[in-house]
This record gives sequence, C-alpha cells and structure tokens, in this order.
Amino acid sequence: MHPVYLFIGQSGCGKGTQINLLRERLLKADPAAQFFYIETGEKFREFIKKESFTAKRTHEVIDAGKLPAAFLGVHMWAHQLMEDYDGVATVFIDGTPRVPQEVPLLLSAAEFYGWVIDVVYLQVGDEWSYKRIKERNREDDKHEVGIAERIGWFHACVEPAIEELRASPLVRFHGVQGEATIEQVHKDVCDTLGIV
Repeated sequence: MHPVYLFIGQSGCGKGTQINLLRERLLKADPAAQFFYIETGEKFREFIKKESFTAKRTHEVIDAGKLPAAFLGVHMWAHQLMEDYDGVATVFIDGTPRVPQEVPLLLSAAEFYGWVIDVVYLQVGDEWSYKRIKERNREDDKHEVGIAERIGWFHACVEPAIEELRASPLVRFHGVQGEATIEQVHKDVCDTLGIV
C-alpha cells in the first residue's frame, strides 16, 4: 500500500507548500511516482461558483461567516476518491477534516482502502496564521472579519477533529512546529516521516 499523508493546521500554516515540497522530494527519489491530491478548500472555491441551489446556498453560508455543512466537505473528497483513486498513487490530503463529524467517515475510507494515514500537524499560533493569510492575498483572504472567523473555526472545529485523528489506530501522528522557515519545516516534516 502506498503512503497516505494528511496535512492539517491553521489557515496560512503552509500545508500546500509543504505538500508540494514533499511531493518534489518523493519524485526525485522515484521519478515514476504517482500522486493523488485531495484539497477540499479549492474544491469549495470552485463549487460555489456554480449555479445550482446547493452551490448558491453554500456561498450564502460562507458569506455569513459560517462553516459549510459537514456532508458537503465529505462529498468533495469522497466523490473524488470513488471516481479517480486508483489504489496505486501516494495520497496527499489537504484541508480535511474540517469538523469532527468528518473524522469517522475519513477513517472508514482508510479502513476500506487499507490505509494507515500519516497525519502531519503543522502547528502555528494565531498571530502567525493571521499574518500568513494576509500575505497570500487570496480573494477569500481580504476581509478581516473572515480571517478572524477562520482562526476561530480552527479552534472550535478543527482542533477537536485533530484530537480524534490523534486517537485513531489508523493514524500515525506527527506534530511539526510550523513557525520556521519553509526549508526548516520541510526538513522537520521529512525527519518525522523518516524520509531521507
């Protein structure tokens, strides 16, 4: 079974950057390596541009400063797995789970596919998160209230989900200090995962 890496942490902690660096490192070691990438944040940004009732309703919920319903996040990654996962590629998961309700469903997928998930928790404080969100200047990063809400969501929803992941026998949990240079974080990620 090929590895499954789940990167989690506050908005702006560098999940996508660290996934890309790890993927590049794995490609250098094996140029024939294949990867399957689940990134629910981007899926949500694409979804709310659609004209369906559910897409419009989701856009309203997000605009109101609330998290989308858990079933929507599950649909984003579960549908992608069912349609496109070939059982061969190394899996990268970014931005899931967002709420504790997603954890048992993700773990049921792990059990179904025979995965043990390496969870990499990039640990940063609120000030670091706020600064990085502002610096990346994405369209959904421009509103101060939205940034504060996202930081609040992390503590209220994502942290309990992280604790559920940590307790699962289907997870190898790795805490990595994220308040460092990109290069240092990458080194620490590789060290904790045992990747030479």
